[in-house]
Amino acid sequence: MGKSLKHTVVLGYLLLFYILMLYKWKSGLWLFQLQPLFFRTRPDLFTWVFMQTRLHLWLLDHPARWILADTLFYTAPLFYYITYRWAPRYSWGAALYLLAVHWCYIQCYTLYPFGLSIEGFVGWLLFPIVFLPTRDKTFVFLWEGLRYFFLFFFASAGIWKLMQGGIFNGMQMSAILLDQHKDLLYNSPGAPQACFFRGLIGHPALSYALYAGATLMELSFITGFFTRRYDRVLAGIFAVFVLADVLLMRIDYTETLPLILTLLLSTKKPGQTAGPFFGTSNSTKGDCAPLST
Repeated sequence: MGKSLKHTVVLGYLLLFYILMLYKWKSGLWLFQLQPLFFRTRPDLFTWVFMQTRLHLWLLDHPARWILADTLFYTAPLFYYITYRWAPRYSWGAALYLLAVHWCYIQCYTLYPFGLSIEGFVGWLLFPIVFLPTRDKTFVFLWEGLRYFFLFFFASAGIWKLMQGGIFNGMQMSAILLDQHKDLLYNSPGAPQACFFRGLIGHPALSYALYAGATLMELSFITGFFTRRYDRVLAGIFAVFVLADVLLMRIDYTETLPLILTLLLSTKKPGQTAGPFFGTSNSTKGDCAPLST
């Protein structure tokens, strides 16, 4: 069961990774396309340790090195899959290589002033850790742990809104939209997108309804700590949330989408088997399916 689950997880991971790779290519978000010329520091211990390597400085203003970094980052998952598929005894080494490449690349990528937060790349940082063990039981244990991390990751955002009191302020979302889009509103006031945001800002009741809806979506992930029955619903909620973030906030959190796999794939419930993709069927073939209570 664990081996079949891991194989399905790896395939799902590869599929999403390379779909997002093409999306970033089209959006001009590869490192060599962004051409970083300076960096900004981030006040956390792991970043401070990483910056001692001076790798982020080594990449600055060197087009050939940008291409090398992109190549290593986007080929590392394929290298892991080839090793896992045809030399499984050494898959832990390939996973370790994947972890090192992803950690170094993402640290550099988010240190450069592209407006991207390292939290948005947490999926790419954690998946290689899940791939490290060669024992099926250990993999299943880490995979379930990643699911609970994802639940906490999303639910904590809703809890933070409650603790900060934003949910109790009817003008909160209008103020957020004004601050988030002030450059667009000032530089291109006649643009359709600017008019749309101005309409939301000018109607606090409507913008607050969106804010309250987003908070409820985040808090709904608390249910995942008690039952798996609604995991697919939560996956859909998260996908809608990511899309809304792009449309309403111009914040791209598509890099977190691989974490949805933790809700769509889980250990098998007795009598259930995997369907053609991420579903269940009554077939006697297959070894993994979403677990519900």
